[in-house]
Formats: sequence, C-alpha cells, structure tokens
Amino acid sequence: MDLDYRLRAALDRALADVRVAAQAEVDEVRRSSEATTSTLRATAARLSDCVQAVDEAPSLGAVLTVLAGCARLEAGRASVVLVTKDSLSSYPSRAAVGGDQARVAMRAAQHGTAIIESEAAAFPVAVGGQVVAVLFVAAHSSPDVQQALDLLTRHAGRVLEAMIVSRISGLITPQAAADPAGSGS
Repeated sequence: MDLDYRLRAALDRALADVRVAAQAEVDEVRRSSEATTSTLRATAARLSDCVQAVDEAPSLGAVLTVLAGCARLEAGRASVVLVTKDSLSSYPSRAAVGGDQARVAMRAAQHGTAIIESEAAAFPVAVGGQVVAVLFVAAHSSPDVQQALDLLTRHAGRVLEAMIVSRISGLITPQAAADPAGSGS
C-alpha cells in the first residue's frame, strides 16, 4: 500500500467518525428541542387552564384558593398569605405567619413586587394598587415558573378588583356570585 492510499483511508475514517459524532449531536439537540417544546406546550396549557379557573372563581376566597392550587401545580409547595396593614396571616386558616415565609412575604407586600430568593419566592396580589395577599412559594423555581406565577398573581389581583367593583356598583350581588348559573336555588 502506498502512502497516499493509507492517508486517504485514514482521512476517510476520521471524516466518517466526525460525521457520526456530528449526527449524534444533531439528534440530541433535536430530542432536547422536542422535549422542551413539549414541556412549554404543557406549561402553556396549564397556565391557560389556571387563568380560566381564576376567571371562573365564584368568590374572593375562591380566587385565592384557585391561585394557591395553580401555584402548587407549577412550583410544588405554595400558600397564600393575607396582608392587612403590617400583619400577615395564612389563608384560609388565618394562622400567624412566621420565619422566612413572613420575611419574604412582608418584603413582597411592602415593595409591591415579586421577591425571588434562592429557596423561596413571594408574589404580591394587588387590588387597586394595594397589596392584599402574597403568593408564597417555598422552593426554588425556574425563571419560567416564576414568570407564570407572576402572571397568575397579577391576573388574580385584576379578578379580585373586578369582583369588588362589581359588588360595590351593584352589578353583581354576593348571592348571584355564589350562584353563577342563575338557577335561583
């Protein structure tokens, strides 16, 4: 065998190895992209369902209950903390809030913005610019989950505002809110 033939054979083998490695990387990127797309679609569907559930909540308390449930779907451990002046209480039990939960929730309430820490996050629920509750998440979450929770808390605040305005203006009575189907029973 001459040198040119051996050199060409070695280059062909090296090129074939590079092609196989490149194809493997392309396949891995494709699988990863498909998995990410699937995850994003599932998250978008869950978020859409949660927004709709908040919209359909029949009472102020139900909005907060739905918000907490949806947050648990996204982030695992989550709770709603009620804010009155400078005090905090758990919803719905009205128990005192302490420790890190109180510290992070109070910061979110005072600043009116989401507070993200390494192991916890708090998202304010504002009505008319006043923070009335805070969604507390007790575990680290991804930026995508944080954005979803921020959107849900903002939406819940708007729904609470609409409910309050509707009741004050007489557009809806508490009895009609409890019986949205209008069955009269």
